[in-house]
Amino acid sequence: MRECLAKKADESQQALTRAGNSAVSALTQWNEDDKYVRAAKTNLAKSNKVFARYREAQCGFLTSLGGGAIGNALEIGRLACVAELNGNRAEQLRDAASALHSR
Repeated sequence: MRECLAKKADESQQALTRAGNSAVSALTQWNEDDKYVRAAKTNLAKSNKVFARYREAQCGFLTSLGGGAIGNALEIGRLACVAELNGNRAEQLRDAASALHSR
């Protein structure tokens, strides 16, 4: 189970990276003044950094709710949390990028 979730967490990180790259690409092609494109790209980068900190803190919190469980069970919970949050974030980025009108 742990190996399966580790693979899912890794795949979700790859999907998140692809979604982030697609969002940057969509912003580059966005039919908007350059100052707004730059602001959106800057805010996306900030958002990505904050998301990574949030994911670490949230999954750490959820892992701590495992109490005295053995390490493998705690790691399974952490990996599931990472996969879920990465998947949600990737979907948010894809949705935001798809709403932009290209030049």
